[in-house]
Amino acid sequence: MSSSDSLQRQRKGLYRSNAIDVLCVLVLIAYFLHFAVPSLAGGFNDDEMMNIYGYWRLGALKSLWANICFWKGIGRPAGALYYLPLYHFFSLNPQPYRVVQVSILAASIPMVYYLARLLASCRSVAFLAVLALCYHAQLANLVFVGSFIYDVLCGFFYFAALTYYIHIREREIALRPMQLLGCLALYVCALNSKEMAVTLPVIILVYELLKYYHQSERQKFRRWILHDASPALTAGVITAIYCYNKIYGPSSWIVSDIKAYIPHYSWHRFTESNAHFLSELFYHLVPIDAGMVLATWALVFLYAFLRRDRMLQLMAFWIVITPLPLDFIQLRGGACLYILLFGWAMIFAKFASDLIMLTSKSSIWLGQGVGVGATTGAIIAGAATNRVRGAAIGAAVGAAASKMSPPIFRVFATILVASALAMFTQWENQRLGRVHALLSAGQKTLHVIQSFRSLDLHPSPGSMILLRPENSFYQGGWYPVFVAALVWNDHSLRIYAEGQHQLSQQQIANMNYIISFNEFHAKLIPVP
Repeated sequence: MSSSDSLQRQRKGLYRSNAIDVLCVLVLIAYFLHFAVPSLAGGFNDDEMMNIYGYWRLGALKSLWANICFWKGIGRPAGALYYLPLYHFFSLNPQPYRVVQVSILAASIPMVYYLARLLASCRSVAFLAVLALCYHAQLANLVFVGSFIYDVLCGFFYFAALTYYIHIREREIALRPMQLLGCLALYVCALNSKEMAVTLPVIILVYELLKYYHQSERQKFRRWILHDASPALTAGVITAIYCYNKIYGPSSWIVSDIKAYIPHYSWHRFTESNAHFLSELFYHLVPIDAGMVLATWALVFLYAFLRRDRMLQLMAFWIVITPLPLDFIQLRGGACLYILLFGWAMIFAKFASDLIMLTSKSSIWLGQGVGVGATTGAIIAGAATNRVRGAAIGAAVGAAASKMSPPIFRVFATILVASALAMFTQWENQRLGRVHALLSAGQKTLHVIQSFRSLDLHPSPGSMILLRPENSFYQGGWYPVFVAALVWNDHSLRIYAEGQHQLSQQQIANMNYIISFNEFHAKLIPVP
């Protein structure tokens, strides 16, 4: 065979492999959109009004400067890059906001799939992992609630920085200065999105340590620190400055007395938080306490190191390290577990892949033929659908599977596991019934916006407006001020909320407008 024929065959094999990867990504995006498209009918929740108002009041230039001066740890300035352009072009129409949020999550899918392929060197593991990650019914607020855009952006930039870094390092080359700057820029964007990103330098350092540990001929440790560990250590310095300012700086949580984010370090808080995280990710199927968390971690580490798999070892550290920013503050869950979920998804995918591989190679299992194949298919399909008919279909499928060659069986079994996972997710999504509740929660703000707009009021610049709620239908006392300011979009207006501002009778008499309102109706009342 000539060298040109060999090269042509290699190219055809590469094209075929790439085509399969593209098909996998398209299936994953379609699967995600199946769950995500209904979110386009959502509105705004109370926190989103506060978020938009905060960036609008600060202004575009100051918001941009806050993104550049990330080390000051002021708020989450990356949110301005999302909210301000959308508000400028679409005002308070919620649909474009939801479209962009869903689009960012969808754009993350091919990137995370490539990251999983780099780490696992296995298409089936990458596919199953991203299938478990891209939509989780307990993390539905990541898709359906706009105020969790910070978690969406943080996850996107976190995975982007890690994918870019590992893409370079898996080729056994060191990062050049411009590549390091690009990686650090993505990391800073993740930090500006949410504090969860602070674990990235530790994850990269663990990746490098495991890479060093698995080398057959290890370089000197000092050289390893200077060449391989230096990007993680550089990012660590940035993180240390960021964390200090975030916790103890002039605009820190402690100075601002934001109790929900002030850490309280204790073993009890650490184990309690992780038990809560694990319960959510596993759909509260079994009660999980501190002992179960530690036992589960121990089993994962044992599996990873006995398996001598570098990806599994990294994921074992991942599930302990990535939730650390949440471990010592008030209990969090839902969308906040997005980055943590990646680690568990990879472990699940690798475990499923190992089971499939073991089954396909075992002469004992395959020798039992139709009996085992039928039983296995019945169990999987019956568990996924919870119906007798599903078990019967599974038995027929299992019988067919028992007659396949090992490579075909592995493909078939992967598809079967993916189908079972998809059906389970669909079932849990319906059982929890959170989608309808999350969509309904966003309608209140749309009603209030429409109430203010129905006045057809165009206040002159510098006007003073007093908002007088007829009943307490919202939680945050400043909520109506946020909505009214964004409806009229005029920085010169002075808007007051009754009950939040201490106003004298003379100040009330000087108001240009007094508006009485509830969720569905607003009216102008005479100034006394």
